[in-house]
Amino acid sequence: MLLLAYSIIGVLIALLGAAVWQFKLTTWLSNINNLDVTNHAGLARYAGLFLIGLGVYAVLCGYFAQQTTTQSGQIAVMILFVIGAQLSMVGYMYGLRKYTKQ
Repeated sequence: MLLLAYSIIGVLIALLGAAVWQFKLTTWLSNINNLDVTNHAGLARYAGLFLIGLGVYAVLCGYFAQQTTTQSGQIAVMILFVIGAQLSMVGYMYGLRKYTKQ
């Protein structure tokens, strides 16, 4: 059941990332003021790849949670998912400086 839930979330996030990247949908990014963007194509690629990676990470965490036989192990995988997602967001926000005015 955990694999299904994480997979649905992961696929939706990855599809969102593919749409942002393919169609240059930087206006969908809530953390960006589009007036400050210096390279829309680069930003769309960067954000799209980040979202695709986050989606793959969600599916992998679902797989590992499904393979874990104890409830405490499944909770640990969920906690690692949250921590990993938050740390990757910090890296994403740091990398945004390259595509916006300072």
